[in-house]
Amino acid sequence: MDKFITRSPKAFFAKKTVALDPKTLSTKQLGVFATKIAEAGGVVWLQDCQDCLAQKKLLPLPRKRAIDVEPVAKKVKAVTTACTWAKAGSILCGEAPHQDFDMDSTLITTKSGKTFAVHDDDWKLWHESVPTKLRSLVEDDGFQLVVFSNQSGLSKGKVTEKGLKGKIEAIAATLALPLWFFLLPENDMNRKPRTGAWDFMVSEFHLDVDMAQSFYCGDAAGRPKATGKAKKDFSAGDYKFALNLGVPFWTPEQLFLNSKLSLHCDPTLRDLGFDPRSLLQDVNAIDATCRPSDATEMVVLVGSPASGKSTFCRTYFGDYARINQDTLKTPAKCKQAALESLRGGKSVLIDNTNRDVKSRKEWIEMAKAQGVSVRCFYLDLPKPLVFHLNAFRALMKQLHPDAAEHKSDVPDMVIHGFFKNLVPPSVDEGFASVPPNC
Repeated sequence: MDKFITRSPKAFFAKKTVALDPKTLSTKQLGVFATKIAEAGGVVWLQDCQDCLAQKKLLPLPRKRAIDVEPVAKKVKAVTTACTWAKAGSILCGEAPHQDFDMDSTLITTKSGKTFAVHDDDWKLWHESVPTKLRSLVEDDGFQLVVFSNQSGLSKGKVTEKGLKGKIEAIAATLALPLWFFLLPENDMNRKPRTGAWDFMVSEFHLDVDMAQSFYCGDAAGRPKATGKAKKDFSAGDYKFALNLGVPFWTPEQLFLNSKLSLHCDPTLRDLGFDPRSLLQDVNAIDATCRPSDATEMVVLVGSPASGKSTFCRTYFGDYARINQDTLKTPAKCKQAALESLRGGKSVLIDNTNRDVKSRKEWIEMAKAQGVSVRCFYLDLPKPLVFHLNAFRALMKQLHPDAAEHKSDVPDMVIHGFFKNLVPPSVDEGFASVPPNC
């Protein structure tokens, strides 16, 4: 779990506020309502309202905006009240009656020593300095603490919502600080390092965050295995989240232990897989050989699933007959469709992975048998970029489920399998050309 710390004293979770007309309720009823609402952290307003009396219903009052509230400096008191929970789409939001911050391998770790908790009570503080440091950030420096945590175990049924809530409430009680939690079980726009949950928080609670003074702390920093560190970080998701938000990033060792070791502090040691900021800087104009031919021809694509082959086809070879096994379902139907197009004088593009010499050979032989030239375009993308594109197209499918051009994501094992068995194409196989960087 990761921690976002924002210097925004005006930020708060607006409470549900209800107005009660004393004329519509008995003294006993008023007492019960007031007690229940107060226990839940709400506010009770009594007012005389003839319209409400006639309609026999409660009147909801508009929520106050954070920008209208002046911050009040006060000591944080430890309380044992349970967290207040709500759902917003796929986000599970929790507010402890204290304040807010981070969790797995940042605020807490497992008692068992395993990577993932074996049960709801399998946790302990990451370090004894955690409560003191967080209290100093809140009380001395005026920070608001916010926790963003990917919790795919919830959507996969590995943990229960009740158990997860209980764990959060136990952590909140131990830290005795005001906490906001955003638990993210689904692989959607809210899952880190995507910023959907952050955008929701800022919009829903009308926050005016000082991004220059804010920072994000998490353990998934893309750090390598090193002396004193048994394993490399499982991902760089926390670091990427900070980059996407545009705020400084801290590792737990930096924040809680004041570590100056390069492993904990040096961003050049963090493996992003690829840096998306460099993509537009590295764009090259499509080579002239990557253009359609005036003569009938065959084009064979080579590339991983989710590498952009179909988009490449639509963008540069839209008039060619696209031969794709996902669409036609069987190799036999693909061969038949390609053969019919070539015999009819129409150029074809083979939009399959074509990962080895054997799978490409049959297309080369078909082209030569029909007396047409055959070119190959190799979409030579690094595996981390392919995984990024795979996640992106899955998100596009979620956002635009009816759009035919958007596909569901490909299982990770399929992408790993492609790269394991890939044999890069060569003109020695019989291609007229294999242009680079297409």
